[in-house]
Amino acid sequence: MSDHPLLEINDLQVWYQTFDGYSKVLEGINLYVGRGEKIGLVGEAGCGKTTSMRAVLRILPEGQAYIPQGKILFHSQDILNMNDRELQGVRTKGISMIFQEPSAALNPVFTVGTQITDIIKYSESGKGMSKSKIKEMAIQAIKEVMIPDAERIFDCYPNQLSGGMKQRICIAMAIVTPRELLIADEPGTALDVTIQDQVHKTLKALVEKKGMSLIMITHSLGVARELADRIYVMYAGNIVEVAKAKELFSHPQHPYTLGLMASVPRLSGGGLAEGIYGQIPDYLHPPQGCRFHPRCPQAKEKCRLEKPPIIDLGGGHQVACFPNLEV
Repeated sequence: MSDHPLLEINDLQVWYQTFDGYSKVLEGINLYVGRGEKIGLVGEAGCGKTTSMRAVLRILPEGQAYIPQGKILFHSQDILNMNDRELQGVRTKGISMIFQEPSAALNPVFTVGTQITDIIKYSESGKGMSKSKIKEMAIQAIKEVMIPDAERIFDCYPNQLSGGMKQRICIAMAIVTPRELLIADEPGTALDVTIQDQVHKTLKALVEKKGMSLIMITHSLGVARELADRIYVMYAGNIVEVAKAKELFSHPQHPYTLGLMASVPRLSGGGLAEGIYGQIPDYLHPPQGCRFHPRCPQAKEKCRLEKPPIIDLGGGHQVACFPNLEV
């Protein structure tokens, strides 16, 4: 771990209040991002990936989400303890987020240009800037995400754009002002595979060009392998394995990671993908011990009774699993 990470999450828990009690979604995750580093956060739908990143920007549902413990340090300052002014500074200068569904992220009654220029106007970099300069910055951001005829697109409404173009506009909005960290929440989910690939390549090129850090939330190991320097594997509110991308694919250790890899279709033949037995547990009544043990082919009695510790395997490779202790 670097001495001074840009973002550091320590023992974060997030619960949601329901009529039947608290849904304990995050059980205590730990994660860090270095300056200029690209991180992949991988896991099944519903495992807590988006919840953890929304907690970073403090945009969890008010009155429903409860954080019983944990710290989220940005430049060593705890975001959870920031006042409104400090938090606004993080949102306008430090961290931006691309949301999963571009049609929901864009306001249908304002043009693309208005939505991008408003971000510039209310940021530090937009203070004292002329309208013509702000418009020039917005058009340049549209060009950077590889959309042709940027001047015409500037005056378009979201409903006049395709899904891929909307997602590119969301990326443009996220990078139009200087930021240190970009969180991308499955930006290719609603797109076909060819457009997904274009969006991911555009995103990677922009992050590297601007020297930003990236957290890519995805359920696809292939996307994480392509974009990330390090990968965190998440299951049911826990980080179960973390390693450099090459190391993770060469020497996966956690049974869940192995299950995810076995779920990938074999394009070269050799039978059907195996998949993972069962489903993510009920967060209202999560299983005791390791949350993966009801689905784990290697589970032992100890796994049913105790939460496994994080074991350091060296080289930044860590795994939370009892069987690995006994190998």
